[in-house]
Amino acid sequence: MPSFLDGGLMLGGNPWSCDCSLVWVGHWLRRWIRESLQLHRSAPEPQVIQAVREAVCSDPRTERRTPLVDLHPETLSCHASALSGGSAPPPSNPWALLVLLTPAALLVN
Repeated sequence: MPSFLDGGLMLGGNPWSCDCSLVWVGHWLRRWIRESLQLHRSAPEPQVIQAVREAVCSDPRTERRTPLVDLHPETLSCHASALSGGSAPPPSNPWALLVLLTPAALLVN
């Protein structure tokens, strides 16, 4: 069950299995961090980066845990069909997810 931060959603503690259906989440998180740096001209707060790193999945064969932000299609040997037909499509409005993950303090200049 996800827990909430002030103005954000923590994704850690979920029993995700590392597979191609989660690659879009890793891509989105990397883009979100990069865009946060560009928009705010400073790194996101340490607890935000920690929360992003705590969102992990486990390899079903080895039980190795990998942060979702570190998932890449080439690491998992994903094919284009697996990336586009995953069980959880990317949000139609990525800003909605940004608001969930961004502490309110980062949204106010």
